[in-house]
Amino acid sequence: MRAGCVLFGRILAALLLLWAAALPVGAQPAGLDGPASDAPPMAGDTARLRAAHAAYEAGDFVRARKRYRALAEQHSIAGMTHLARMYANGEGGRRSDEQALYWDTKAARKGDAHAMYRVADAYRTGRGTPTDSSRADRWYRAAAERGNAQAQWMFGRRLYRRGAHLAGLEWIRIAAWNSDDPRARRFLADRGQGPAAAAAVDEARRSAVLATLAAVDRAARAQNAAGITRQIADDAEIHVRLPGDAGWRRLARADYEALWRDTFAQAETYAYRRDDPELHAGADGVLAFSQIRERFGAEADARTVDLRESATLRVVDGTAVIQKLRLDMRD
Repeated sequence: MRAGCVLFGRILAALLLLWAAALPVGAQPAGLDGPASDAPPMAGDTARLRAAHAAYEAGDFVRARKRYRALAEQHSIAGMTHLARMYANGEGGRRSDEQALYWDTKAARKGDAHAMYRVADAYRTGRGTPTDSSRADRWYRAAAERGNAQAQWMFGRRLYRRGAHLAGLEWIRIAAWNSDDPRARRFLADRGQGPAAAAAVDEARRSAVLATLAAVDRAARAQNAAGITRQIADDAEIHVRLPGDAGWRRLARADYEALWRDTFAQAETYAYRRDDPELHAGADGVLAFSQIRERFGAEADARTVDLRESATLRVVDGTAVIQKLRLDMRD
């Protein structure tokens, strides 16, 4: 197993070099006021957090709020989020939705997905601020991109209700996939969007989509990076999340091809298998969900990676082209 781990480590190291040129994970949504804070946390935060937590658990909310505020003012994300919750609940002092939103927003701008979700909820419900659907959407999406399942469900449902059915279903399906969210599962079941939904895709589009996915699979098994990206539109929207990464990174098609090329270059022995895809029909294309397994190294010391792939394909004249791709790698 050691050889397989070393090999996989080399592959991940090569992939991480690619991320340096990609968009950062957790960037604040475009169009929101103010720069994201990048001040470093102070040393000793762990001990101070323990002291604040201890005061909170003991029911000494006044002291806990003071300690969380001191941490928050020194750029501690945990201090910010705990202080926001204390303001929201009226613990240790006056209740203030405005202050809760203020501190959650600061934490969200530093990349905290739970804070992003609460900020989105505040703009949706008008808690501590006038309602603002556009801002709510931007923060829901930011939290969803960081892997927050509640945000994935909420953002997907909002998109679906507005008529963006495939985009909405993608996020709802991801929420069901990542967290087994009962609301997402129920939504899909009520609308026949589980595995049985493949019957809703007409045979012509189904055949075209399966042919394109099969071409991707053949190229992957042949370790042909250019063959994989040949099935993807030049302007496709591509997002990839590495094992252990907090959120997805957006890549250009050329960078996505480089990712596969670097993977193949590092892998002396490589195997690839896609399970039967789950298809969903929409007016603007077909959404295909697939589970894929990669194996690196020989059988005795192999390392496997599970991929969850969401692809939106447009079918024109019997040919399906991938317009949007989201790949989630699970070690």
